Amino acid sequence: MPVLVTGAETAAAPPVVRELLRAGGEVRAYLPPAAPADELRGAGCKVAVGDIEDEGRLELALQQVHTVVHVGEGPLDDPTGALDALAGVVSAAIGAGCRRLVWTSHLGAERPGASAYLRACAEAEALLAEAPLETVVIRCALRFGAGDPLTRLLASGGALTGPGVAAARHAPLFAEDLARAVAAIDRARSETGGGQRVLRLQGPRALRLDRFAALLGAPGGLRGAGARLRARTGRPALPAGAAEVLARDTVADAGCTLRAWGLSPTPLEEAARRVREA
Repeated sequence: MPVLVTGAETAAAPPVVRELLRAGGEVRAYLPPAAPADELRGAGCKVAVGDIEDEGRLELALQQVHTVVHVGEGPLDDPTGALDALAGVVSAAIGAGCRRLVWTSHLGAERPGASAYLRACAEAEALLAEAPLETVVIRCALRFGAGDPLTRLLASGGALTGPGVAAARHAPLFAEDLARAVAAIDRARSETGGGQRVLRLQGPRALRLDRFAALLGAPGGLRGAGARLRARTGRPALPAGAAEVLARDTVADAGCTLRAWGLSPTPLEEAARRVREA
């Protein structure tokens, strides 16, 4: 049965679509009307067009779909809007008779604290736990990849302006590696039962965020650059809600790895080089 990817216009989704296509079977993508679709269609993906808020149209796109993969939201997105979008996807999936939903959460959702984004992730996980279909939650470390707005901010040094952000430790997760994990999860669909399964996924090693930004090509003197940026704009380049997430260490234990799925993570330097050259 087919797989449908919602949020397919976001930077995190195209790698997921490509990996699912490589695995074989029918892959569909749900795109807003203004989003370009030629590349996805050219790769062999069937494209349905509609607003994510249009639950009726989404339900039609989900007919005869086994698994819906909802990926895309991140710390830069509005938490309330992201939660509402997921709720609509869940409702449409139930109405269409889908058997499983895969969603990417964030490490730290189990202890959200004052972070509005992580609280939204926790609420979303609770929503999925109550849904009458199988759900797979992937708690991801900081995601990065070509075309991703947060990655661009990191590469410019603009994401390091919030208090404590530069020194926070993360194990960044390459978008291509997340995509491979999603495809592996889909291949294992017959091995899982009902209810909710929560997985944790992070990159191959942990480091300070300013050092990761330097790998992405951020210029030297990042703290000075951040100060100059604040002087010009009157506020940090990074929204406060996103800064709350980035300023927290999001490094899980050694069990949080792609190798649990028989996959070798892309070395961080290689992944960063691929992003710089994209």
